[in-house]
Amino acid sequence: MAHNSPENGPKLGGPESGCPELGGPKSGGPEPGCKNQAWLPPPGDCYDTLGPTTLDLWRIPLDRPVQMDTLSDDEVARFKRYRFAADQRKFAVARSSLRQILAHYSHQLPASLAFDYGFRGKPQLRHHGWLQFNLSHSGEYALCAVARQVVGVDIEQLRPMDRLDGLIHRCLAMTEQQAIEQINPDHQSTAFLKYWTCKEAYLKATGQGISESLAAIEVELTPIPRLRVPDPAPDSASAPGPHQPWQLQVFVPDVGYTAAAVMSPEINHIRLWAYETMVATL
Repeated sequence: MAHNSPENGPKLGGPESGCPELGGPKSGGPEPGCKNQAWLPPPGDCYDTLGPTTLDLWRIPLDRPVQMDTLSDDEVARFKRYRFAADQRKFAVARSSLRQILAHYSHQLPASLAFDYGFRGKPQLRHHGWLQFNLSHSGEYALCAVARQVVGVDIEQLRPMDRLDGLIHRCLAMTEQQAIEQINPDHQSTAFLKYWTCKEAYLKATGQGISESLAAIEVELTPIPRLRVPDPAPDSASAPGPHQPWQLQVFVPDVGYTAAAVMSPEINHIRLWAYETMVATL
């Protein structure tokens, strides 16, 4: 038996932010329905108002100078393993931004943050296990999710995909393949990446790698985003709830990008913050 995601999505932003409601029958769900979302300047108290039912999403531009002084020795070593300067910059900016964001929530210095790795290698903030987070980057943007509940996030820059037919048959469920077949071939790469981000966000929420069967994770993008995942294997009963009724939301971080977040069903409010405006106030 597979498990479905809830049909009603959380509210995005809230009435005071001017953001639309994401998910649910009125908004029409993602694509259509997730366009022109407002990524707002973060108020100074946003870190202290993260409740147990709130998800904060941070959109981080990566076209900025690298700040190496906050990175750990391990992160510096990972930085040096990238062959190209552009990839080094993107990694370092994403990691230093993650540290800045988590430092505000946990009231620590960015350079002092330490990470532990739990079940399936998913990172956790040492001594602050209540603070759940996830990071993804693609192109010139990163997306950071912060909550008090389990969350996974993925962002992809929309682009033509090589060997698209093979990817579709290897990674997509039959219903997803049939949906893509109805799309103009010029738009099939975009459709594939939208499915991909949803599946990747789920695997990141559960701490699973892409070695898991992507085709076994079934995504519905319209009329509202829904996720159908297989029951866990008998020997994975101790896993942190990969079979729970996850929520799925799809976002447009900027023109030419798609993103998805998979989260606990307890989350009912999503706030979209623009990290570039946070940088100016640090």
